Amino acid sequence: MKIRKILSRISATLVASAALATATGAQTQSNAEKLRLMAQFYGVATYALGANDQCDLLDQGEYRGLVVLRDALARDLSRATTAEVFASLDHAPTGVKDWKRGCLARRAHDTEWRRIDNARLIAHALQAAPAVMTRDPEKCWTGNMAEKLPRSDWALVAALAARHHANGDRATFDGLQKMFAGLIDTDCARTQGSSLLQAGFDALWLAEDNARADAADNGPGSSLAGKYQSVVVAKELGPWRLRRGAFNGSWPRDGINAFRLVDRGDTDTAFLYLTSIGLFGGPRGELFFRPKGGWTARLGGNAAAVALSLSDGTTMPLTKLSGSGSEGLGSARFELPKSSIAALAGKADATVIHIKWQDGDGKWTSFYGLGKDPQPQKFTLAQLREAIAWAVVPRPE
Repeated sequence: MKIRKILSRISATLVASAALATATGAQTQSNAEKLRLMAQFYGVATYALGANDQCDLLDQGEYRGLVVLRDALARDLSRATTAEVFASLDHAPTGVKDWKRGCLARRAHDTEWRRIDNARLIAHALQAAPAVMTRDPEKCWTGNMAEKLPRSDWALVAALAARHHANGDRATFDGLQKMFAGLIDTDCARTQGSSLLQAGFDALWLAEDNARADAADNGPGSSLAGKYQSVVVAKELGPWRLRRGAFNGSWPRDGINAFRLVDRGDTDTAFLYLTSIGLFGGPRGELFFRPKGGWTARLGGNAAAVALSLSDGTTMPLTKLSGSGSEGLGSARFELPKSSIAALAGKADATVIHIKWQDGDGKWTSFYGLGKDPQPQKFTLAQLREAIAWAVVPRPE
């Protein structure tokens, strides 16, 4: 994306602190001014992403918007500056440092919070941008998800985003929305797709998924409501705000899936997919993790037993709480005993854990992961601990 070429038609005024203030009509800008503007957008986005590692500040749509904007700007900035200058533009380390002790109080940290508010404003405007595109958004792919959404869906996204900016910053929101629409129009004309569409896609998916928590049916009513029901996270975990890791819509992700939930507590906040391979299949399901150490396996298929196999030679059986039916068509639920949870707390981060199940004949078989060529499912305690720590960072008061 040639952002500098687009910005030559856009004027954006930034306050002295490098936080965004307004975005207005077209005028000529020098290359230096364009680069300064790009650097300020990049700095605002990276600062918020760094701070979000320490405090639950961004939801899925906001986070995705800042990531795709950061990545788009990085391509031009890295070519237009030296490596040293480009590295200095990344304010993620500053965000981490400012918020390293958790969430800051607004009344005592106005500067830091203003940066977060500006970043969220930018992300919301990016989410809303497709609604005012000149081109038909339904003819443009949403980046690597290869989805095309009608303008009616994007109008819903824009309405959700605009709710946050009904007062003093609405003019800024509207100006940025039009600016980002121009960027997306250019992308779509050139490649029939734009990664910048992912911000709104994620915001809409989050709203539709959370509407299905507890079997509720009060979502926005977009086309995604009927497309993404194979993996509805909110039905299992409850309403959530942010998913850890790379973007892949609601499709299953191998490895540990961690979520920042709307309702906090010692409830399931991460899980690992468990699958079986072979001609006749076997049990499959998820291994759920709770912040205080609870591990629960919920299976579609009635395994006789389930156990953890640790790289230090330890075997930890799970307690079977229920089970019925056959190995392939039944169901079962297992839980790790508290004594085993306590023992795991003393294990080294590098400890590798495999999960296996036993059939009615006493044969033990590994659970497998996802993908075209699935491998025996495994993870380290470090990976689990990092995922849980990310999921339960503090939330602003």
